[in-house]
Amino acid sequence: MKADDLIDRLEADARKEVDARHGEEPEAERAAIAHAIAVGALRYFLLRFTRSTVIAFDFEDALNFEGETGPYVQYAVVRVNGILRKGAEKHPEFESVDAANLLRIERGEIDVARFLAAPAGDDLWELALLAGSLDARVAAAVEAHEPAFVARYAFDLAQAFNVFYHKHHILSEEDAEKRAFLLRLTSLVRERLVTALGLLGIAAPERM
Repeated sequence: MKADDLIDRLEADARKEVDARHGEEPEAERAAIAHAIAVGALRYFLLRFTRSTVIAFDFEDALNFEGETGPYVQYAVVRVNGILRKGAEKHPEFESVDAANLLRIERGEIDVARFLAAPAGDDLWELALLAGSLDARVAAAVEAHEPAFVARYAFDLAQAFNVFYHKHHILSEEDAEKRAFLLRLTSLVRERLVTALGLLGIAAPERM
């Protein structure tokens, strides 16, 4: 089977899901989302295995939104986008406060170490460390000629973020400084996920 045939079938299957979720959106937008999911599913599936692995392509597995797949990682980015977009919409009174505190974090005026202190901050520290390890993972992938290392990194980071998302109430955090820190960490994860996906030739759609 040719790659174009795989893409066509994956795109048709992805389109069914997109139409079910976003049937009210314009045709061109739904087509673009389905195409991004299909390409992401195929490329991630092929790249997640090391070079010596014999691959049996599985359409259902490749398009799954759960597990080690392209759509799973793409959806993590969509989730981050939603958090960052909805913050000001749900809590407009926080917008200027968050912006000011994010700037203070960049300037080192807020001691973020208190949010990372053990044991309560262990998961935040681990997420920050993982997000910051992209360069090392890329270097290892280049040295070993194994793009699978980058694919695995993207999945690990997406998985870690989803755990973080369910554990911490980012937008409703009452401590304004901590809320800004959680938002900064969320933005960092998005940046690294988008970069990792880009290295794999996979787009990070705004919505899915």
